[in-house]
Parts: sequence; structure tokens; C-alpha cells
Amino acid sequence: MMNNSELPREAVENLPAFFCAAQADSGRILMLNQAAADLFGDIETIAEAGDGNTLLISAGDKVDGRFEYNSNIGGRWYWISHYPVTWADDVKAEVFVGVDYGRLRNFNGFSIEESFTDALKGPINALDRLEKQVKQFRDGAADAFSVCYLDVDGVKSVNDTLGEIGGDAYIITVIKVVKSSIRKSDIFIHIGGDDFLLIFPKCPYEVVENIMTTVVKKLDVINIDNESECNYSVSYGIMDVNANELADVDLIMSTIRQRMRAMKERVGVVCW
Repeated sequence: MMNNSELPREAVENLPAFFCAAQADSGRILMLNQAAADLFGDIETIAEAGDGNTLLISAGDKVDGRFEYNSNIGGRWYWISHYPVTWADDVKAEVFVGVDYGRLRNFNGFSIEESFTDALKGPINALDRLEKQVKQFRDGAADAFSVCYLDVDGVKSVNDTLGEIGGDAYIITVIKVVKSSIRKSDIFIHIGGDDFLLIFPKCPYEVVENIMTTVVKKLDVINIDNESECNYSVSYGIMDVNANELADVDLIMSTIRQRMRAMKERVGVVCW
């Protein structure tokens, strides 16, 4: 847990991201940088930041510890990192730092807080690889392809029940099932936490849907024989990139994340 002395106002204002600090028990806002104020307005609690957005659950509803997740704010997707902190007078607080996915590709020289940078390496790598695939397609050097955003369901519940070691084992099992179901030519990238990006060269939507259906069926088989307290499941969103007007990284990421979240909602999985 970092101390708020590590987060001076000047450093917070210079972050290429929005910054919100809220009291842990009440959700009362302790600090907003200008980017957050521009995005959310004059809010008094973190819950108000979620009005009209799939944004932040009240700070008091979050478990302790650092985690990352995706949220839609005003029609744009953000990669949000959460950190517990000790504020002035030993007040327990929580910090939320959100970076617009559209800015990640220009994310250079950010060294204010090393852990913030580490949390963003996965998304940056994913976007870089997707950008390369899109460019090859636009230049005629690559055929049409499909992209899939994969989210492992229920990781928080598994961590609560079986501990972090059990949660890691849960994710690793899903990774093994996915890798056993895709081709050697397919690209599998860990974005961060329980989120993954898959790129399927020369593979139409229908084939990727069949692949992901196979993943789900394999997990169902594991669940039948599974004696632990966890139930393996995933949610995903797929997009077929087969025309130049579709070859846009921001469009692709927004579309597949929305489709992933729609799948979660259909099956009743809680979305952060």
C-alpha cells in the first residue's frame, strides 16, 4: 500500500490519465486531477463518476489490493488500475487511474510511478500487435483476419474462495484450454489480469466462433469432473476484419469489448 506522499499534486496533474482518489468506506472524493474533473465534472463521491457509465463501483465495494479492469466512459474505453493507499491522517483510500485505450499507443516516457507503467504493458503490447496486423491488412500484405477479446469469468470469486494461488491456477487452466484449441499461427496475448486478446489470421468470424465454442465445451467437461469450488467459464467478443473501413484499432477494440460484455450480461456474469 503506497502512501499519499508518493502522489504529489504536480505528479498527478502530469499523468497522461485521469486520477481519482476516494475514501474507502464512504467513497468521498479526496482528489481529482484535471483530466478526471474534465471527464466527470464536479463530483463529491466516486459513485457519481459511474452515472451514465459502466465505470467504477463505489470504492467501498472493492476488495483491498491492486487490480485492473476495463470500463466504458462516455462512449470510450479505458484501462483502469486500482490501488489502495493511505491518505492524510491515516485515512484508508483507493486510487483509480484510467487511461484511454486510444492514447496507449502514444504512451511514452511515463515514469511517475513505475507500477502504473507495469500495469499498462499488457494493453500496450496487445495494441501494438493488433496495429501491426491492421497495417499489414491495409497494405495488402495480410489477408482478412478476426480478433477476439477473451475475459475469464469469476476470477474475483475464485480468489475469495481459494486464495490468489487458486485464482492463478484457475486462469492458467483456462489458458491451457484456449491454447490447445487454437492454431499455431494464431496470436494469443495476455492484456492483463483476466483479459486476453486473440488474433486469428486468415480466419473468418464463423470459424473463430466455432473455436471459442470448443473452448467453452472443454471447460464444461472440466467442470463436470471438477471437485474444487470453482466453475470454469469465459466470455468473449469476436470481430471479423475483412474490409478497410473495419481495419481500425479503436473500432476493433471497442467492438470486441462490447460484445464480450454483452455475452457476460446474457449469461448473468457481473461486469466491472
